[in-house]
Amino acid sequence: MFLDSVKTFVKEEEGQDVVEYSLLLVLIAAASVFVLTAMGSSITSIFSKVNTRWSTADKAIS
Repeated sequence: MFLDSVKTFVKEEEGQDVVEYSLLLVLIAAASVFVLTAMGSSITSIFSKVNTRWSTADKAIS
């Protein structure tokens, strides 16, 4: 019974589409994690520079 349902799932094209979309989503997620990880240090650097300039401006006003 279980094997029959697996065979039917494999033969159906809809199941194949689900697998393809799942693989595509996994690929997009992996690429997103990679890009965000790579950009993390540059984003941290930008916020650090902004924070330094705000602190400098605050000290100049005081």
